[in-house]
Amino acid sequence: MINIEEIQSKGTVCVFIRHGEKDISSYGLTEQGKSEIRRFGQMLYALRKPIMIYSSPEARCMETGLIINGIINGSNPQCVASDILGKPGVQVKDDSLYALLTDTMRCRDIFKEWKRGMHYDAMNTPEYIKEKMLDYFKNTAMLNGITVYVSQSGTVACTGRALGLVDYMENGDDWVDYLDGYILRW
Repeated sequence: MINIEEIQSKGTVCVFIRHGEKDISSYGLTEQGKSEIRRFGQMLYALRKPIMIYSSPEARCMETGLIINGIINGSNPQCVASDILGKPGVQVKDDSLYALLTDTMRCRDIFKEWKRGMHYDAMNTPEYIKEKMLDYFKNTAMLNGITVYVSQSGTVACTGRALGLVDYMENGDDWVDYLDGYILRW
């Protein structure tokens, strides 16, 4: 889970996270996942800063964003859906080719090969992803507040690597945990 102390600085803060824990059989959120999301939302709320939530349109990502935003904004939670965060996500260049990859490989294995320069027919290059994400953050980040972006593991891993912020799987078999990700500030 993202370290809340790292968010407390002044200025503009972007928090890019993976959705809460999912049930492998249904891909919906587990009760444990919902509990952890609520705890994370309460920690964000305690910061007493304006907060905006963007999410992949995927159901588990939207539900994560809505739970967090419900704690922050009460009975009228809203979450802005954004395709750059998922379905397909900024890392996907060709939906059909990427779907073929995911039919035979786990996302983390695709990511591992992508880091070595493979699958550029199906996935965008790190340079492309970096340019698109920096532009996206610049256009959506709440000035002097916190903007939370909720996505899936592949998007978190690829954008974190492209931005030079985090390199999943560099040391062994680590993968993007639920509610893990990275923080940008300016």
